[in-house]
Amino acid sequence: MPSTAIAPLVMQERSAPSRPLRLGTRRRRAPQARVVPEAGASRFREPKAPSLDTGKQLATTDQNCLDWNRSQLTEHDLRRAQERLHRQLQSSVHEIWQKHAARPLDDGEAVWFRAYEAQIPAQGEESPAERFMRLEKWLKKNKPTGRNADMLRWEKQWSQLDRCQQEWIGYRAACCGEKSGTIAVPIGCNHRLCPFCAWHRSQVARVRIKTMFDRLEHPILITLTVPNKAGIRKHDFTLFRQRVRQFLAGYKGFIRGGVYSLETTYNRAEKTWHIHAHVLADACSSLPPAAQKLNLAGRDGYAFLAIKLQMEYDWLRMWGSQWGKPKRANAAQMDLDGERYDFERWIRMGREMAVTEFDWRTKKWVPITGLPPDVLKMRTEWNKKNRRVVDVRPVRDREGAAREVLKYITKSADFCDLPEAVEPFCDAVKGARLIQTFGTWYGAKFDTDFDPEHLDDWGERKCSCGLNMWEKIGVLYRRDVEMDEAGRWHVKRSLIQHSRGTVPRPTIRALDAREEEEIQLWDRR
Repeated sequence: MPSTAIAPLVMQERSAPSRPLRLGTRRRRAPQARVVPEAGASRFREPKAPSLDTGKQLATTDQNCLDWNRSQLTEHDLRRAQERLHRQLQSSVHEIWQKHAARPLDDGEAVWFRAYEAQIPAQGEESPAERFMRLEKWLKKNKPTGRNADMLRWEKQWSQLDRCQQEWIGYRAACCGEKSGTIAVPIGCNHRLCPFCAWHRSQVARVRIKTMFDRLEHPILITLTVPNKAGIRKHDFTLFRQRVRQFLAGYKGFIRGGVYSLETTYNRAEKTWHIHAHVLADACSSLPPAAQKLNLAGRDGYAFLAIKLQMEYDWLRMWGSQWGKPKRANAAQMDLDGERYDFERWIRMGREMAVTEFDWRTKKWVPITGLPPDVLKMRTEWNKKNRRVVDVRPVRDREGAAREVLKYITKSADFCDLPEAVEPFCDAVKGARLIQTFGTWYGAKFDTDFDPEHLDDWGERKCSCGLNMWEKIGVLYRRDVEMDEAGRWHVKRSLIQHSRGTVPRPTIRALDAREEEEIQLWDRR
């Protein structure tokens, strides 16, 4: 048998696969070349955080989770939160009322109080409304004084809060009838701390401020603060408004007009009050860019920082005499030798007395480490006396700027559960104006009272025919109305067909036993 030739085996060099066929292994990567830093460059780099924003998992932070939770809240959830704050406020006011009622009366006050108690019961077949009018006339002729005045004032506030949004006024379109929906406007108490009325005032003012944004060419937001105080009184708001007007008058060459509001917060831990102002202003020109620099007290600094420090220096001089009082009427006149020297000396001393430094890795201000305790205490005391927190920034988010200016309306509800904070705040804020327009915005009204007659305050209410001829259908109670997803109140459809038109008291249905008992209890009070 002839032999067959076998081809010789040839060995060929082949590269190994970059990834084995079995699952679960990592892909091999070529070694990267080492990057040598340039001369003078920092060897420390900010570590990159691992990103979770992939197709499998969404990147989340605490702030993102908080914003997401807030976005999921419905109008009914907000309503329940307002009801909880309202109960806390009513309980605090009741405690204050009982505290004043328990105080002993002298002989003259006791005689007046016995005469007042004799006027409380109804006379004959007198209705509750007639009895109320009679008591008002009697109180005008016999005005209370001393402890009686305090007791009646807090009793009146408690009764106003107790009746707040317990009744609604129903409206329907007389021109097109059932083709248009009905409106139910709640009757509020207009109390400073009431969460229901505060929410309504903030919505009205926010809409009006957003419409005024069309007049702004270069909107900026300025925040002016002062150190915390142990007590609060009405003179504090009067003096603060005077200082804010003086500050804005000094910068009238740079600020055309705008609106400012006074906000008050309460520190529960230290039991101190903090009053500050938010100013939404229209500047004559835009703020300098972040890259623009100039010589600032012998050192190169940003032009934006120079404007901020100048505002802080002028604001500081209005509250103390250690750096003199501002003498110029216009902030553009900054070429006076004496003021320029004091301003630069204040900047140099601020640099020497600094207790924080900017960390370029974390992009945050952190405390300076390594300072002796006595040096740290001395620097801290100097900063408390010679520095003020003043913030100025351009407005990027108009909705957020309007919300920041109007926080004063709803921020006060944070301490509504503390009677020791509610009483001094109500005494200090009585008659005080907390929002004010100035300059080109002067005359525009933003802070409106709770007026159920103004249907425009409750959104765009237009009937189907366009005539908008609304008429009252009576006074309604809680079980007669319902709230939609937008937070607006409407009359229940099952009750519309039983209405007889405009009436002074409800004729939609008869009062049940529970409501009649509440009215009898109120009459006995």
